[in-house]
Amino acid sequence: MSFPSACCNTPPVVANYTTKGEYGKLGDLDCYFAGVKGSKRGLFINYDVFGFHPNVLQLCDILGSVGFYVVLPDLLRGAPLTMPDLGKPEVLKAFMQNAGSWKTSEPAYVQGLEYLRNSGATSVGVIGFCWGGRHVATALEKLDGLVGGAIVHPAMVTSDDFGKVKAPLMALPSKDEDMEMFKKGFAELKTKPFGAQCRLESFEDMTHGFCGARGDWADPVVAKRSRDAIHLLVTFFNDLMSN
Repeated sequence: MSFPSACCNTPPVVANYTTKGEYGKLGDLDCYFAGVKGSKRGLFINYDVFGFHPNVLQLCDILGSVGFYVVLPDLLRGAPLTMPDLGKPEVLKAFMQNAGSWKTSEPAYVQGLEYLRNSGATSVGVIGFCWGGRHVATALEKLDGLVGGAIVHPAMVTSDDFGKVKAPLMALPSKDEDMEMFKKGFAELKTKPFGAQCRLESFEDMTHGFCGARGDWADPVVAKRSRDAIHLLVTFFNDLMSN
């Protein structure tokens, strides 16, 4: 089973956007849900450090419109970082040790993935942006039952992380990420049994965050490249979930 129509008709992103999904809760955790509950294809999204940004919500709606059921949990519980925070090493260190740590986020991953499966998803994947890319790499190492994961302009990922993942991975680094590190990591990924399903696509014309909260989707070039990235996500997960 394949989904060529969905792959070829990924909707474009727009600058002024009204959300189409729904807000709800998983336990005490606020979430955004997109797509049709009951879909056999589920996606768990780890946003970047800026939280429930309109760009990320729109991306979830686009994925939902092509057949995925999407869960975006508010992992930072209403306390995202701000641009001034990014210039404060002590704030970033505290973030990674506390609110942004895998230890803090893991229960939400487990809960969200269980919810997707209980809602009818027979194939479940994970997508992470920026700091969420590190979490996705960890999830592919530590959590069972994932068909694969994708990391978009990921932060804090090292070449060693790639050797630990246990399912196919796609990486979409921008010009601000270390492409040589990704090439080294993917060379190791290609030696794994699922290596042929892994994919590395560089967005060397884009800056970090272009497909997330930092993306200026009023700029037609950035909007197009974000649409390109989303199309790659759709194709990657459709291929994994069609097997």
